[in-house]
Amino acid sequence: MSTTRTNTRTLRAEDIDVCARLTGDLGAHHMGGHGDRRMAQGALTLSVVPLLAEPGVHMRDLSLTFLAPVYAGDTVTATVRATGTDAGEDSAEAVEPPADQALITCEISVVNGAGTPVLTGTGIAEMPRTMADGLLNAPADEGS
Repeated sequence: MSTTRTNTRTLRAEDIDVCARLTGDLGAHHMGGHGDRRMAQGALTLSVVPLLAEPGVHMRDLSLTFLAPVYAGDTVTATVRATGTDAGEDSAEAVEPPADQALITCEISVVNGAGTPVLTGTGIAEMPRTMADGLLNAPADEGS
């Protein structure tokens, strides 16, 4: 029971500027460059991940590790793999979602154009039960 969704995007210097204005992350490596290349903010790299910005999806938990920098002009491919619906059931602190919502566990990975991992992680997403059922019952390796 797992389905993947992927998204590919080329991050531009203009994207770095917008992210800096929105988040306040004005680090010199983002604005002036690291060597001769401007480095994308982690939040900008994360924004490529499918599911995170879909209407009706609320991320309850994200655990991320940034493995390598992403620079302006780099193309990254993000993949989310839904792994199950048992999110948080063993936790004493788990808050049950409303009856029309479901919790989905997922694995997240982002690679650059050379196939080098730049971000990896796991998460728990709350979403409408109908969306969760569709995601978990969709054909494997569904792109979006």
